[in-house]
This record gives sequence, structure tokens and C-alpha cells, in this order.
Amino acid sequence: MRNELPPRIFITAGEPSGDAHAARLMRQLRLHIPDVVFEGFGGPAMELEGLHSLASIRDLAVTGFVEVAKRYRYFTNLLETCQRHIERSKPLAFIPVDYPGFNLRLARRVRSPRLPVIWYIAPQLWAWGKRRAPALAAAVDRLLVVFPFEVEFFSRFGIRAEYVGHPLMEALGPPTVRRPSGPILLMPGSRSQELQRHVPILTAAMERVRASDSNIAFVVPRAAGVAPSALQPLADAGAAIVDNAAEAIDGAWAGMIKAGTSTLEATLRGLPYGSFYRTSFLSYHLSKALIDVPSITLMNLLLQRNVVHEYIQSDATPEAIAREIADLSTNLDRRQELTDAMLEIRHMLSSHGASQRAAEIIRDMVQRKRG
Repeated sequence: MRNELPPRIFITAGEPSGDAHAARLMRQLRLHIPDVVFEGFGGPAMELEGLHSLASIRDLAVTGFVEVAKRYRYFTNLLETCQRHIERSKPLAFIPVDYPGFNLRLARRVRSPRLPVIWYIAPQLWAWGKRRAPALAAAVDRLLVVFPFEVEFFSRFGIRAEYVGHPLMEALGPPTVRRPSGPILLMPGSRSQELQRHVPILTAAMERVRASDSNIAFVVPRAAGVAPSALQPLADAGAAIVDNAAEAIDGAWAGMIKAGTSTLEATLRGLPYGSFYRTSFLSYHLSKALIDVPSITLMNLLLQRNVVHEYIQSDATPEAIAREIADLSTNLDRRQELTDAMLEIRHMLSSHGASQRAAEIIRDMVQRKRG
């Protein structure tokens, strides 16, 4: 009988941040379902929690319309592989973790009365994809969201959403006391096309800052799966390359961070920063036509005002980034404005235990399926 077999859960994450959040969720799920078997795809953190992965996260971290189109055959083959695997192994649930481009397609293919789809960390459709909400509604049974306002947003489309808190809050202590002697944090991203565009800009910005003050130090966290050679120009320019992003954020005086999840972690850890992003010309203009928000930095969106300075596409120049670093380093009023705004976000997302709450919801749904 099926119930005599170990329960299986298919779980997928395609980016380093999703890998970390999914791994914490898997750890909590094992407390509730001790004999669970995890299959799907993800990164090293998920594999340490026992994931039998069908793909490497190095091959998954792709963004931008043009860049994804170049990998069309790879993702089509992976979609077929995942679908066949699910049909054979008959998991009790499919848990997509963020990564909406691929996960939405897979969820629409495999969801059935026998296989519930429980999505953890919702696609940010409120920013770029309201038109895709009906497709999401048809592809999920439950949406576990990490921002309070998302419950009301998704309910407009008939999606049952539950706020579980934000998983980044789980590892936070009190805000760090910043020291002016701390280094400047640079975070160029984790995807290969991001690194190709951002590393030269940040390297040139470093050189400009150091031309004014040779004593300023720089630190660059290396995301999981990023080859050391991708960051070598920054290392050659004198930046310290480290593996622990949280420690680097806590020890820094200010930062310049690629727009994305890392900006929220910097926000919650109280680091004054600016954000930046560059992509291909075509991807940028296609994205601009779809994005329906005034900012691409999460802190600005959550506060509904532009506190963090953004440098996007042609504005992301070495000169502009060097000027922003200088201002963040010396302008105490500016730093205080950012510090106050970041405390607002901490209070907004003060719910703790997102992984535990999500695991409890998934456990209850899986137990009902097991009978």
C-alpha cells in the first residue's frame, strides 16, 4: 500500500536565497514528518537537508527575458524531467519556493486532486505580473506569503494565501552597532549574467573611491555556486572575498547591493546601502513595460516611499556608485534616515518562525492526503 512507503515531497528552488529558505523549511518539515523523502531541485543547503536533486542550482540561476530564451531547451527538458519524476514517485505535495518563471509552469502541469501545490514565498506579482495571477490561482492550493499585504492582494484573485512571517527574521538578533572603520560591502549578485555586468562596474567604482581615500576597505560575499574566478577582478582591486554574507553585512559600514533579496537582508540587518542593477538592453525594456511599481528595491516598495537610492541600467555607472558610497560613508543625516526606515521594516515583518509556521501548514495538508 502507498501509506507503507516513505512520504515524498517534491520541492524546488532555483536561486541561492530560495535554497536557504527551502532548507530551513525542510528542516522543520522533518521534525513533523520524520521519514519524509525530499526530491526536486535546489542548491547545497537543500542537499545538506537530504534533497535528491535533479538539477544543479548553477544551471538554474538565470534572469532576464533574453537570457532565459537562450536556455529554452534546457528548461524545457528539465520541465519534462520533473513531470516524469513526479508521475513515477507520486509525492504527497509539491512545494515551489519562489522561482516563479519555472515553478509556475511546472505547478500548472502537475497539480491534481492527488497532488496539492503549496507555494512558499509567493511570486511578486504585485510588482510585475498581475496579469499572471489567474494562472497562479489555477496552479496552487495554498500560497504561503512572507509580506503581510500579500494576503489581501492574492485574495482578490481567489487565491488562498496565509502570512507566515519572513524567513529572514529567523536568524536576526538586535541591529548591529556600526563602526566607521568597517568595510564597504559590495554585492554584485549570483547569476552569471549579473556578475558579467556588475563586477566591472563595481571594480571601477572601487578604484574611484580608493583614489580619494586609500584606507577604505571593501568586502564581497561570494554566493553559493559562484566560481571564485567570477569575482577575481574585485579581489585583484583589493576587495576581501568572503563566504558568509550575514557576517559581511553585519560588519560593514555601508553597502552597494544588487537589487533583489539581498537588499531585504541588508535592510533587516540595519546596513545603510544603495541598490543597482544592469541587464541586457532588450531585457531591460521588456521588463520596464511589465513592471508596475515605482521602485525595484523592496524597502522602498514596503514603505511606499523612495528611501534607498537606486541606480538602474544606464544610471549604474562607476562614477554614480562611487558618489553614493562616499555619501553613505560620510552623510550622517542620510545614514540616520535609512536607519529609521529600516527599523520600520523590522517592525512590519516582526513575525518570527516563518519556517515553522509553513511546515505546520504543509504537515496538516499532507496528513489529510495520507488519510
